[in-house]
Amino acid sequence: MSVLSYTDQSGSWLDALPLGNGSLGAMVDATDRCTRLHLNDETAWSGSTASEHHHGQVDAAVAAAALAAARAHLAEDRATEAEAELAVLSAEYTQAFLPFGTVQIDLPGGHALTRRWLDLADAVHHIQGAGLEQTSFASHPDGVLVHHIVADAALSDPVFTVSVSSPLAELGRTVTTDGLSLRLQLPADVAPGHRPDRPAAIWELDGIQPLQGAIVVSVRHDGHAAPDGSGALRIEGAREILVCAATETTFTAAGRPASGTAADGAATASARLGAVAGASVDDLAARHRLDYTALFDRVSLDLPGPAGADGWTAPDRLDRAAIDPRPAALTDPGLLSLLFDYGRYLLIASSRPGGLPATLQGLWNDSMQPPWSSNYTLNINTQMNYWGAHVARLGETAEPLLTFVEALAERGANTADRLYGCRGWVAHHNSDGWAFSSPVTGDASWAQWPMAGVWLVRQLDEVRRFGTATPDQLARLWRLAAGAARFCLDFLVELPGGSLTTRPSTSPENQFLQNGRPVAAGTGSTMDRTLLRELFALLPGLAADSGQGDDPILAEAAAALVRIPGPRIGSDGTLFEWDRERLETDPQHRHVSHLVGLYPGDGLSAEHARAASATLDRRGDDSTGWSLAWKLCLRARLHQPTKVDDLLELVLRPARDDAGPHAGGLYPNFFAAHPPFQIDGNLGFVAAVCELLLQSHTGTLELLPALPASMPEGRVTGLAARGGVLVDLTWSDGTLVSVTLRARAERFAGARLVGYRGRRHEVVVPTTGIRLFRAPDGTLS
Repeated sequence: MSVLSYTDQSGSWLDALPLGNGSLGAMVDATDRCTRLHLNDETAWSGSTASEHHHGQVDAAVAAAALAAARAHLAEDRATEAEAELAVLSAEYTQAFLPFGTVQIDLPGGHALTRRWLDLADAVHHIQGAGLEQTSFASHPDGVLVHHIVADAALSDPVFTVSVSSPLAELGRTVTTDGLSLRLQLPADVAPGHRPDRPAAIWELDGIQPLQGAIVVSVRHDGHAAPDGSGALRIEGAREILVCAATETTFTAAGRPASGTAADGAATASARLGAVAGASVDDLAARHRLDYTALFDRVSLDLPGPAGADGWTAPDRLDRAAIDPRPAALTDPGLLSLLFDYGRYLLIASSRPGGLPATLQGLWNDSMQPPWSSNYTLNINTQMNYWGAHVARLGETAEPLLTFVEALAERGANTADRLYGCRGWVAHHNSDGWAFSSPVTGDASWAQWPMAGVWLVRQLDEVRRFGTATPDQLARLWRLAAGAARFCLDFLVELPGGSLTTRPSTSPENQFLQNGRPVAAGTGSTMDRTLLRELFALLPGLAADSGQGDDPILAEAAAALVRIPGPRIGSDGTLFEWDRERLETDPQHRHVSHLVGLYPGDGLSAEHARAASATLDRRGDDSTGWSLAWKLCLRARLHQPTKVDDLLELVLRPARDDAGPHAGGLYPNFFAAHPPFQIDGNLGFVAAVCELLLQSHTGTLELLPALPASMPEGRVTGLAARGGVLVDLTWSDGTLVSVTLRARAERFAGARLVGYRGRRHEVVVPTTGIRLFRAPDGTLS
């Protein structure tokens, strides 16, 4: 069963359980006395499109002089001087994704919560207690949050109170007998927590038109209701209450100015509620379930847990596994399938077509100054959010990323021209709902990295590789890829000997020692060169698929590709991270950027793969939640199941506040710890599990390439391979039992290479499917 179950009250935000329909999110906080629905709206960002350059825009001539000086310093390997010049290019910080408000339902006295649970199979939250049953869900088809309460006869003359509050600036409040409305203004500026020199929030700022918005709540019941005089709605004698909430802001689209007022937002939200005013809770739930299960049921993973595990609470399962002397995943393999399902659920809940992509915290945030602004961190985290989207057949969830990157490219064209004198478009380490594209103010190790657009294009290209891209998506993707390539071709510098590389260059977010000081800027980091090679290599296939085979950029890119050096191996057998052997300031750094070619890239040669393995050994296993997910993917690509088990042990530990700044694990609600919470650890885990079971990046379908001992038996159905093939697998005692292959469409039918334990088999895959069994000699027939 895919259920997160609890028998205690939710004592904190990290005990609450998440709901989401892609645009409207809620954390359900359940206690004996009240139920709080902490709301998030995906468009609730501080600032405006003008925020990026509110403190002034870097002049092109100033930028050119600084870039030239930095390059001259780096030609002589003077990183400190170069970083001082590059700081001129920065444009302060991105804006923040903010909490929106809370709907609170005060419950009758005498109610005692006995159980609460989130059923991942239908995305419905349940609260059970003495005399009350409560259910909640966030409906995508109707665009509303639904909370249903049923009171039985055990509660005599029950009294409920419904109220709405917000940490945002209140512009107006309305309470009627059938609902509540709250009109709001968002801050004009919210600085990140690492900028204590700035106020945490500024509500009015010249030149900034902040967003406005509204929360509207409708309340249907069979009792008697009246405003209580304090801004809440009091309901007496009701046996059934249906609370529906809708939110709206004046946000229009990524990179576009706001439009309208809070009153307009309230009218839009009210209209959404009005459209469901005549629907029963059963009708609403049926539409919600039909929409959600159409996505969630495409893939299933069954890893049997211990007897009775389905009746255990989620924290109890973690605790039992933690105290057992055996590895946690081996003690309770069902935890892995639960966490896999949770990651798919969170992706569906936080990223739907027509909206914004998932942030660092997906769709959920409770802080007015969230960690790292809960923004889009483009040097790994945003991409990782979508690593599992296509293999787990949730390609629709990646559509918001494509739309967002188009806005980023539009704004990034000016940035490329003004800061670097380059064609095309550029993006850096951070962005936000306004499509911020400049380098932010801060250390060069993370601020001065103009390769975000390249990695984003490489990630977006997965829709084509998996065979699900529409002609429109291919055309849009080509425009992005060609623009990113044009920037890179102009940005490259020629070294003595004729090779091409990047300068300046960093390896996010690592540093090395130079003259006893930590620095980051250099020439041609391995990550830069790998991403460039991947971008230029994908262009011909994308051009052919999108009908752009005569674009001159193809010849330019092909000529440059052969002059960009690949990865190099150092004297200790590890991969170079920079252009030469450097002394890292942190040999166990959480980022492993120089291994991007192994995963999520197209793979490395056998020699370089061995060096990548040595690099991971030197880095060590323990790290943040998202880093553990990346290392799982990397070890899977290396076919190292024993190391996979070591990493799974770290993933499944309970997160502790005293564990250190870079020790992952799971919070009580199974959110992944950086710490603090970052959703990339959850979403990256989906990709990692898929990679253990199926790999297709080389063109061969590799079955169970890195199956760990902690997953001795199981079944997975519906995984997608690149090239348009769907795969079902069954295994027992760590050995493949059967595989079913099916072409997604007639154009994908035909001969395929299938690999298992070093053997290759040619299989003709039809659209109707073919099932193969492992023979005693290991062959498939």
